[in-house]
Amino acid sequence: MQRRYPYEFDPKKRKRAEQYRRGKLHLYGIGLLVSLATLLSVLVSGLHLVIRDVSLHTPFPALANGLLVLAVLTVAQLPVTFYSTYVYEHAFHLSRYTLARWARDFLKFTLVQYAFALAMIGLLYASFGMFSPWWAYAGVAFLFLSGLMSYVFPVIVLPFLWKTEPYADEAMKRKLLRLCRKLGVTGIQNVVVIRESEKSVKPNAVFAGFGTTKQIGLYDTLLTAFTRDEIETVIGHELGHCVNKDIARSLLLEALLIFPLLFIIDRGVALFGPAFGVAAISDGASLALIALLYGSLNFMLMPITNSYSRHREAHADAFALEHVRKPLAQISAEKRLADMHLAELEAHPLTELWLLSHPPTIKRIRMAEEWEERRKKRIYS
Repeated sequence: MQRRYPYEFDPKKRKRAEQYRRGKLHLYGIGLLVSLATLLSVLVSGLHLVIRDVSLHTPFPALANGLLVLAVLTVAQLPVTFYSTYVYEHAFHLSRYTLARWARDFLKFTLVQYAFALAMIGLLYASFGMFSPWWAYAGVAFLFLSGLMSYVFPVIVLPFLWKTEPYADEAMKRKLLRLCRKLGVTGIQNVVVIRESEKSVKPNAVFAGFGTTKQIGLYDTLLTAFTRDEIETVIGHELGHCVNKDIARSLLLEALLIFPLLFIIDRGVALFGPAFGVAAISDGASLALIALLYGSLNFMLMPITNSYSRHREAHADAFALEHVRKPLAQISAEKRLADMHLAELEAHPLTELWLLSHPPTIKRIRMAEEWEERRKKRIYS
């Protein structure tokens, strides 16, 4: 397939991107408000007490309680989720889902989310009765579960959610693995292709896992739409995450934040719980209040977590420039990615601060341009 190279922005897609991103921002806000309003309604109406009483008649009250609260949230969020991920994406020609495939994947993603959430809820309520201070032990349990999820994601979760297959470009794979060995990266033995084309037109690549499960995944939508040089810069970026140990760094950031967050939740339940009939945090009726506090605190922490994420993404971009050394291809790839995702080139400072996990496209392009200018100065000076 003939691909334009170097790629330049499509003016029509730039106009559509502004509308698309504005709508997605509104949908994010609506979804957040629905979640918080649902939890507050559960508390005000006394439904959390009913759920607690029903759960006490089951063999595993904490898990039953968690399952019912999660079900209430899922049902309340379903209209926004369906519109945002199916109707809206189809309206902008980004989705390839049939309704049946969307429903299947929605159930799969929900199952994965429930598995992690219920494991955490079970450990949380066990810690209430067994340890003091409970939040210190619960924080350790949370970090253990996060690390376990990161470890098993490439080998269990990823193939459960997507069809995968071996990367067939042997020449590119050998080149990548040689670069890995040169940089002292061990554990990456293969690259997989993720069949995203059944779901959407959006290209992407991921680095996932650690230890023996480290893996680079390339969306088939990336491989069919991008040139070899562009693909190489994207792989270089993902390899940068591996070399820079970004998964371990993210777990370290979680470790720094989770303990004060859980401590504040402990104080918050003690302060607000009696108003909702919650006698103690160990009371099963506390779960909706814990979820409300956790969601609110996580939202307030997003400037910290997303700023750090953007910082690590910029480092991965710099890594690709230094080791792949194809700035023109990297710029071309950024432009193609932006058009295919209908991403805005720049973002309002507050939007960037609070919501963006990656630097805006224009900043990533400027980094590559400035790197090339410095390289030319070194050559000709």
